[in-house]
Formats: sequence, structure tokens, C-alpha cells
Amino acid sequence: MIGLAYLAVGGVYLALTVWLTKRAAQAAKRRGIAGWKWGLPVVLAMYLLVFWDWVPTVVAHRYYCAKYAGFTVYKTLEQWKAENPGVAETLVPKEGTESAVVGNTTTYELNQRFAWDMVRDPMVLGIKKTDSKVVDKETGEVLAQYIDFSTDIRPITVGARSLRDYKFWMASESCESDVASRTRFYEFESTFENLGGHEQ
Repeated sequence: MIGLAYLAVGGVYLALTVWLTKRAAQAAKRRGIAGWKWGLPVVLAMYLLVFWDWVPTVVAHRYYCAKYAGFTVYKTLEQWKAENPGVAETLVPKEGTESAVVGNTTTYELNQRFAWDMVRDPMVLGIKKTDSKVVDKETGEVLAQYIDFSTDIRPITVGARSLRDYKFWMASESCESDVASRTRFYEFESTFENLGGHEQ
């Protein structure tokens, strides 16, 4: 149903663009001017009306992904265990997915000692930065970090927040080129979450 609505709106938009372009070209010819000199600006105006932010958003998103996204380990499990002998065996994973939200930070308790902090910050052109960290709650030390970027286009099936959410062609939930880093972060987080009574 949503697809049909997009097709209908797109069809009307295209038809209106063609009609306006023809009218502009005809008006130019009546004045002895080449039709394309008036028709082209109309086409550009109609394009920019909807797609003005498409290319800048894609370029900015790719730039952020290439320059800042990725997974970094600051301290391995073995290093942490060496500094905290006997502690890992006393930890019990938290049941469920309870979280606490303070400002733009969401914290998931992994066990008595570790948490997963996820900070979401807005960037230019509606791009959103997500900074995920595995943190030692007792010391505040960050053991690993994963930075990701999305275009923050919300699926309209869950309700659009603004006209931007209807621009499905710009939707990108993460840095697609960095799937391996994301997987490594989740594996790292899971390892620390399941400390205590589990084989490591």
C-alpha cells in the first residue's frame, strides 16, 4: 500500500515537472529565446525541491564512515582479568534488556561490573552518530568502542517524524562497509556480558 502511494505521488510529481517544463520552454520560444534556457531551470528547481539534500547527505555519510567509523579495543578480556584476578568468576549476566536513558545516552547493564553505553549525537544533514562503548562501571574505563553513522531516516511504517522520513532513497541504518567491525563489537560486548559461570 505504501509502495502504491509512493508511485502515485511520484507519478504526479513527474507529470507536473514535465508540464511545467513544457510551459516554460513554450513561453521562452514565444519571446524568441531557446526553450531549454527556461526549461532547464524549471527542471532543476523541481529536482532540488525534493532531492536537494540527497547528494550532500550521501557524501557526508560516506565521509564520516570512512574517517571516523570503526571498532577499537582498548583492553582485552585477558588484560582485564590479569588486572582484576578472580572477579570475572563472580559476575552474573543481567537477565532481559533493561536500559536507562539519560539525555542522549542509553545504558544497558551487562552484569555487576560492566555496562554498554550508547551515545547518539546529531550531525550535519540529519546524519546521526552512534558511539557504543563497553565500560567498566567501577573504574569508568572504556574497554572497547564502536562508532557508527546513519542517515537517521525513520521507516514510515513506524510513523514519520518529518518530511525527511519520506525520503526512503537516503535511508542508511549504518556504515555498510563496516559490517565486520560491528560484528566484532557485538562479540566483544557479549563476551563481557556473559562473564561468570561460562567458559571463556
